[in-house]
Amino acid sequence: MQVSEDFRATAFKFVQQLAVDLSNDEFDLPGFPDVVMRLHKVLADESSSVGDIVKLVNSEPALLARLIQLAGSAAFNANGRQITGPQAAIQRLGFNVVRGTATTFAMAQMRDQDWLQPVRPQLASIWRRSNSVASTCYALAEVLDGVRSDEALAAGLFHQMGNLYLFARAHKEGLPVANNPEWDEIIIGWHPTITRAILENWKMPESIAEAAENQDAVFDEGTSELTSLPMLTRLLSAAKLYDMVENEPQLLQPGWKELLVDVRLNGYSFTELLEAGREKIATVSQSMS
Repeated sequence: MQVSEDFRATAFKFVQQLAVDLSNDEFDLPGFPDVVMRLHKVLADESSSVGDIVKLVNSEPALLARLIQLAGSAAFNANGRQITGPQAAIQRLGFNVVRGTATTFAMAQMRDQDWLQPVRPQLASIWRRSNSVASTCYALAEVLDGVRSDEALAAGLFHQMGNLYLFARAHKEGLPVANNPEWDEIIIGWHPTITRAILENWKMPESIAEAAENQDAVFDEGTSELTSLPMLTRLLSAAKLYDMVENEPQLLQPGWKELLVDVRLNGYSFTELLEAGREKIATVSQSMS
């Protein structure tokens, strides 16, 4: 159909232009609260102090309450120490988790905006995937050498940022992306690259940006090639596949589910670690919901 061909051409041009904009340090995510964008800029500045971050967080009571709640939760505060203020919460969680929490807070705000109503199901799906993958990454990273649990959590929370950005910008520009299989097909290959560009724009750690860009390594490379990739990349990719198996099996291609058995982390199979970490995964997921 001509309409389909026109849409594909328009969509490809649109996505390519966004990639160019990001490479030129031009980044605007429609619907994101200003305080969250400013927080990312402050956290990207190496000269920023905890006091600078506290000042920003204090300007948004709902975000402040969320950070204090998370810092005091069973998942992030095993010794049960009382967390009463923003500085204690930030120090307990660390900058990477603060960034991730602020971003999930922003996603929740976006879901309530009327202009995004047509793509609300897609936004909800992005949030669910982010939470699920992040919970798995964090829980398993706690028992693995060579990967930090805060970076694992951030990689999970941010791995869908390119998807979120593309949906929001496309919808704002009037592209028919809601429930559009052709759009979904186009961005599958683009959003990991866009995600990396966003994380680099925010000056996130290289390990997180690299993992996000290679989030499909298990599907693309096969398990035999995974051993040459960093631990965080392997963990994120396996956690993403596991989420698809559990929650979106319609997205799986033949043979993908069986790949999980062959993913190795510190000599253990991913599935072995998963079985041992199920309780922790559930605790983290509940804390972040």
